[in-house]
Amino acid sequence: MRLSKLAEPFKFAGTQVTVFLAVLYALIFASVLIYDEPSNVPKDTHGLDIGRAYDALATITTRPHPYNSHANDAVRDYILSRLEPLAAHHGYVHLSNDMISNVTHVASAGHVVYFEGTNVLLKIDGTEPSDDGVLFSCHYDSVSSAPGATDDGMGVATLLEMAEYLSAPARRPRRTAVFFFNNGEEDQLNGAHAYFEHPWSNLTSTFINLEGAASGGRPLIFRSTSYGPTQAVLSKSVKHPHATVLTSEAFSLGMIRSATDYEVYARGIKGELPGMPGLDFAFYKNRAYYHTPRDSIAGMGHDGARRALWAMMETVRGAGQSLLNDDKPGTDSRPPVYFDLFGQSFVLLTMDAMYAANVTLLVLGPLSIIGLVVWVVLASKQRSSLEGGPAVHDEPRWRLAVKAILGWERFWVALIFAVLVHVVLGAGFVKINPYIVHSHAYAVLSIFLGLSFLALVLPLQALHHVLPPIFVSQKLATILSLYSFTWILVVVSAAAMSAHHYGSLYWATFLNVGAWLAAVLELVHAGRRRDPGNEKGTYSFLFTSHEEQEVRAEGAVAGRRLVRGVLYEAPDHNDSDAEAGENGAGQHPQGDREEGEVVETEPTEITPLIHQHRRRTEGGGEYVTMDPPEDIKVVGKPADEYGWWIAQALLLVPATAILLFQLEVLLLNATMHTLVDGSPPRTVYLILALFSTLIFVPITPFAHKLPQTLNVVVAGVVILLLAVTWTVFPFTQQWPFRVYFQQSLELASSTSGLSLNSALHAQSPLPEVIRAETTLTALEGYVDRYIVPDIPSSRHTNVTCDPKGLRPDLMTCRWETDLLPSPGGDLAVASSNPSDSSFRTYWLDVHAARLNATRVLISLRGENTRGCRLYFDRPVTFFYMHQPSDRQVPEPVPYEKMHIQKGYDMPAGGTREARLWSRTWDRTFVVEVGWDDAADAHEGSGNEAFSGRAACEYVEYASAPGGPESGRIPAFEEVKQFLPLWALPTKLTDGLVEVWTRFSA
Repeated sequence: MRLSKLAEPFKFAGTQVTVFLAVLYALIFASVLIYDEPSNVPKDTHGLDIGRAYDALATITTRPHPYNSHANDAVRDYILSRLEPLAAHHGYVHLSNDMISNVTHVASAGHVVYFEGTNVLLKIDGTEPSDDGVLFSCHYDSVSSAPGATDDGMGVATLLEMAEYLSAPARRPRRTAVFFFNNGEEDQLNGAHAYFEHPWSNLTSTFINLEGAASGGRPLIFRSTSYGPTQAVLSKSVKHPHATVLTSEAFSLGMIRSATDYEVYARGIKGELPGMPGLDFAFYKNRAYYHTPRDSIAGMGHDGARRALWAMMETVRGAGQSLLNDDKPGTDSRPPVYFDLFGQSFVLLTMDAMYAANVTLLVLGPLSIIGLVVWVVLASKQRSSLEGGPAVHDEPRWRLAVKAILGWERFWVALIFAVLVHVVLGAGFVKINPYIVHSHAYAVLSIFLGLSFLALVLPLQALHHVLPPIFVSQKLATILSLYSFTWILVVVSAAAMSAHHYGSLYWATFLNVGAWLAAVLELVHAGRRRDPGNEKGTYSFLFTSHEEQEVRAEGAVAGRRLVRGVLYEAPDHNDSDAEAGENGAGQHPQGDREEGEVVETEPTEITPLIHQHRRRTEGGGEYVTMDPPEDIKVVGKPADEYGWWIAQALLLVPATAILLFQLEVLLLNATMHTLVDGSPPRTVYLILALFSTLIFVPITPFAHKLPQTLNVVVAGVVILLLAVTWTVFPFTQQWPFRVYFQQSLELASSTSGLSLNSALHAQSPLPEVIRAETTLTALEGYVDRYIVPDIPSSRHTNVTCDPKGLRPDLMTCRWETDLLPSPGGDLAVASSNPSDSSFRTYWLDVHAARLNATRVLISLRGENTRGCRLYFDRPVTFFYMHQPSDRQVPEPVPYEKMHIQKGYDMPAGGTREARLWSRTWDRTFVVEVGWDDAADAHEGSGNEAFSGRAACEYVEYASAPGGPESGRIPAFEEVKQFLPLWALPTKLTDGLVEVWTRFSA
């Protein structure tokens, strides 16, 4: 009895299974969510000064500081003030204030970029100097609409502290370290391109790039080029690694709309410098604040910025020191497979090793399962032949086939049902409230998890109740089907690795191993029983004698060895009375016995030598068995199981659920706030449906034991959450909507009739403003209904909204405004009325002159700006920037002198846009553009005018002060002031204001 009570918690029964699985999943979910937050800053930081780094972060993020702002100069000066003492005190530390590196390249969007760098570099010579140094890169510019605490203030603060740390003689690295603080990353990764124009670019062979694609949280290995640099994360100094190969491959597939300097370093310069292996560390959570005023220290909450900063510093120190000091330089180019566990440990494999493991599992797994199935069948047949005749089935074959399919394939029925349920659920979210995941992500996650549980469990329970398996136990059938499902997943994983070097399905390997071992245990258990079991009794109907089937049909109580006994019929009451009357006794022969009572008589010559026991069937008949009552197994009740199921659950659930839930939470945080940027909502709901289903697939072998009360509770929670998430407004003050702002100012053309000499030297008359227009770009149905009507300047003018907006999948609304910007500087004249003839702000000066039939020289100068653009009405295939040292009236430049960075060449069809960046203010850009004769013949006569638009960009505004020389953008201030509390502004492009005019030559 005591042993029975001790074994009770391990019994395969509803209560035990429910408690065990509920506790197991609760621990997994809670652990993943707890470890998803940054850890506290330790008391001992081992030489890194978190206080000093935090002060640097506060200084850098006082206000927005884009490349085209005076605040950007102030940040640069601060960086130099921190690095200059290091170079002054240590002979092996060198500082480069790079004001000479210029680069021309063609961006991925197809426009040509001319950039004058203002990068800052610090080099710490290694104790063993060589050309296998390590590049540590960040960018110190922000966007115009955000202080840039995460993007990329934390990167700057981290590398400033790392420079201090490694400059100490005791920590001087083995390899050379180059710290690169680049400028202009937000405007086409320009600073990174300029790095390859610097001589120190020849000293580095690996890199670590620091980025921010959101606001706060834990830094993630956004991307890794190869196995070599990823090994650095295995360092014991990396206490809290956070990584998955899935994010790197999502970039490769184009699923993530983002770009970082990583791309430039990994690509290199064609024919000159090979791409470097390296790592991209980036923040990815809270993307709702990305490029908005809340990308700030305050926006990360109390102590959030300090913890996030420490997470970046600790990770970079560990990985950086490994690359700098380990024997191997981190150049192993094999593709990796990697992931972390709870942010406490890091798993790294080569993809070749993972592929070999998958192939091994694909071969050995099925062979072992087939061998065990054969053993179970032979053992069952042997038992059946010893205990009775062979099994006989009188049912039609089609009915047996249906029972077999529903017995063996019910797992697939449940899986298909789950897919259909999620299709309906996802369609419901997309139709009713598609953006609710933006603000109520974890409520939506709970809905998908709960419905996945119900969608998998309910069909299995229903089939078990209506058509209980009679050939095998439901657990065995489901585990074998689950194993076949995981085997298919491993086939897909192996194919992806072989064909495309994608290792994102690494979790399928662990699921397959768990299912394989669980199936082995179940088959071993069946072999020891010598029967695969069923859900109606002890033995499978495949291996049951005809006699035993008849007994079960009667509903009898069967023992281990059944003996047909003598049917005893109790006498009828009337017969007993008649018999009593004939005997004249008037009562029973045996005293006070009740009528029909069965009693044991004294042994006679026909009494069996072995004591027998009577048992009554449900049909009313009686049988005699030789087994004592305690040894009887009741028909209709499966044999009890102890312990085996616990081992199987531990093999199936923890590893799979941990890996998948970590991925689901990561992907949810990475994508939940991308919908306001135009990403399709169905992508997020597809991710939730897929991972939620896979998380609960491991419980399918135990589903039929779970009680209906659990289903009712889960269903109630799901219904309640659906009622909330399908009715509430999707944006909140905590998780705000994002609105893209830009103002366009059109000026009257001032270039007609100018000669070549005047184009180069003459100053245009002050131009008049033709049109000032404000544009807001955001999700359709929100920007037009809730945002624009509340902006005062839009109320008394014509507002037009175009569903095909200035950003993909977003709507752009525009209206004329009299809130005119001021460029700042010394020549600005304030006015608020564009029709006022006294309004004369010297914004820009543009001149164009024809050099010959296929060349045009354009001179462009903007007031108090460092960024301008040229838009061409026809594509150009030649681009050359003349320097101030060039002769004043240049002749056409030979085509071979066009210098564009190798690998970023001019497209064959030319380009229609050029973006120009100067390191000095009020720079006059002198640009020569041209086209080939074939293009000229195609476009028309070479005597036709060459025309286009010249524009300059402005980013400074009053609420982001940059000094007395800063400009003003009252239209942006108006939008900031009158946006609802659940919305935040962000920049649409390089400039908050674009001032432009037409030119022709």
